[in-house]
Amino acid sequence: MTTAPETLDFTLADPALWADGPAAKELEYLRKHQPLSWHPEPPTEWFPEGGRGFWSLVRHEDVQAASKDQETFSSGLGTEMIDMPLEMTRVYGGMLNMTGDEHARHRAIVSRVFTPRTLGQLAPRIQAHAQRCISRIKDLAEFDFMEDLVGDFPAQIICDLMGVPAEDRPELIRRTGIALAGNGTAESYETMKQIVDYARGLATAAEGGVSEEAGLLKKLIEAEVDGQRLSNEEVGIFLALLLTAGIETTATSIGQGFLAMSLYPEQRKTWASNFDALAPKAVEELVRWVTPVMHFRRTATRDVELHGQTIREGDKVILWYTSANRDATVFEDPERLDFARESASPHVAFGGGGPHFCLGAQLARLEISIFFKELFQALPNVAVSGDPVRLHSNFVNGLAHLPCVTQRS
Repeated sequence: MTTAPETLDFTLADPALWADGPAAKELEYLRKHQPLSWHPEPPTEWFPEGGRGFWSLVRHEDVQAASKDQETFSSGLGTEMIDMPLEMTRVYGGMLNMTGDEHARHRAIVSRVFTPRTLGQLAPRIQAHAQRCISRIKDLAEFDFMEDLVGDFPAQIICDLMGVPAEDRPELIRRTGIALAGNGTAESYETMKQIVDYARGLATAAEGGVSEEAGLLKKLIEAEVDGQRLSNEEVGIFLALLLTAGIETTATSIGQGFLAMSLYPEQRKTWASNFDALAPKAVEELVRWVTPVMHFRRTATRDVELHGQTIREGDKVILWYTSANRDATVFEDPERLDFARESASPHVAFGGGGPHFCLGAQLARLEISIFFKELFQALPNVAVSGDPVRLHSNFVNGLAHLPCVTQRS
């Protein structure tokens, strides 16, 4: 027997709930009392024309199960909260917004390039970029962690992989910021198309030869599975996805991660004193605590009975990773940062498993680990000196500013 959705006195589509970061109070209420809930999309600054509403999954178990079940909860009609024409979803997310055989083909080809061995070989380049970023602030008494230190760290690494000329990088990074900040708007869509066009041009140029520094792009163009390769258009869309997904999420994990360690200084001290041994657990715990991408959307392919209610075929279903990673039935004292945390169930910040598990997880882990190792060694006394300024978003759990000081011993 199913019941009608309970009427809430809030909707997770309301921008006001996200002004100071994740809507923690509301998500906790839903985890405890209403694990499946319906949320209208009234006209707001994010949804000026309103929307048809969506279901929310907030518990770890449900988010993980839906992530693994593409047959029922499909990515094929988009992973954005808002509805977009299919053409727009492909420009915005590429294979993020694919399912079935189409997604499997793209992922199989790309996985031929993004192997653990290949990514591991990037460590010296990542280290060099971390050292470059740190050198900019080492003589400053005060600085902004996000703007002055970590802002272009992941962007430069991805630009290296793509073979982006140095003179093109500032404008490309600027456009990426526009595309991310206005997700779903006309300006954002046009900017994403510009990024895709630029990336497609890189792929076309690489066919005739490419510098050794852009070797990964060359491998991507030549990667083949069962006689099939990606077209230059598909390569361009993938590279645009790599830019937009890799830049903001990694910078967010590092910036928010540093803020977390300022709130739990004993954890920072413990990691710094035994860095290499603790790095794997510490990075996973930072990513869980931050959860840089707070949700993705799925679309129900059939009627589903869940928690006494019916999700209808075609309904939008939002998987709230930021909520699942605070599920107290899975993570003891989930608000606490704990580098010794043991859990039988993994966090879902890279997705809840299944075919859409984050392809860039290995690169993100490597970047986070190397950056903090270099920072702890070069400037062990860097400290947060003021309140963070958060991005106003229900998608990326980011920081715009984080004031810091370089304390001298």
